This record gives sequence, C-alpha cells and structure tokens, in this order.
Amino acid sequence: MLGIIRRSMKKSSRANGFTIIELMVVIVLLCILAALIALTASGVQTKNRNGDRQADIDTIRGQLESYYAGTDKYPTFDNLKDSSWRSKNMPRLKEGSIDDPRWNKDTAACTKDGKVTVASEPATKCYSYQVTASDGAACDNETIPCAHYTLTATLEGGEKYVKASLN
Repeated sequence: MLGIIRRSMKKSSRANGFTIIELMVVIVLLCILAALIALTASGVQTKNRNGDRQADIDTIRGQLESYYAGTDKYPTFDNLKDSSWRSKNMPRLKEGSIDDPRWNKDTAACTKDGKVTVASEPATKCYSYQVTASDGAACDNETIPCAHYTLTATLEGGEKYVKASLN
C-alpha cells in the first residue's frame, strides 16, 4: 500500500507543474508576439508622423498663397524664417506648423537661437523653403519680387513631399 501512495504522489507532483521546455516555448512565443506588436506600432507612428508632415506643408502652402493674394509676392526666405515676421504677416499660421515631428535642437539645418525654423535646402527633420524670382534668380522683395517657391518635407523612408507655388 505504501508503494501505491508513493507512486500516486509522484504522478500528482509531475502533473501539477510545467517542464522547462514548456516554459521556454511559452516565453519564446511571448517574445515573438511582443516583437510583432512593437514593429506594427513603430510603423503606425512613422505613418502618422509622415501624415503630420504632409498636413504641415499643406498648411504652410495655404498661408503662403494667402500672403501672395494680398501682396502679389511671396515672403523671402529670411521673412519666413523669422517667427515675429510670421506672426505679424501670417497670423493664421500656427507656430508649430513649421516643426517637423522629429526636429530637435541638435538639428543644425533648421535651428535658430534654439528654436525651429525652415531650412534653405531639403534636410532630414526639417521643412525647407526655397523662393526665387520669376526667372529663377534670387529675390529680395525690395528690387526683385519673389514669384515662386518650393516647400519640401523629407518623409521617414527618404521620400520627399514637395509643394510648389500655384503662381
């Protein structure tokens, strides 16, 4: 009788626990699921940031066209770069509209006095603004009016989102 009790105790103690192999399989599956979720979330965030970039460029473009409709010229690069000029001449352009979602103070191409501004050439983490006269030459709005512009955002993935003047 003692032998039967011992055998039943051994069986019950094995039946109640998991083997190391079973635990390892579960852990590996959980790690795979976590990695898939992280990759999916990262892709969604990238897509959202790219959508924000496109919306910002479209907003800036709308404000530039409104400014042109009232003045018959586009702002110079220095005008658009100056936050006080923007707030005075383009009051509907929110300050955050020229901020790339991944901009930081170490992004030299579009930082002035520790604040974000537009870049003169397309650059990662920056929106760029190139403005020219009607013949493609440099403009200053004093002697040569600015007649064309190009706005560019560099999307994550390397593509460019470009909008040009309607003029």
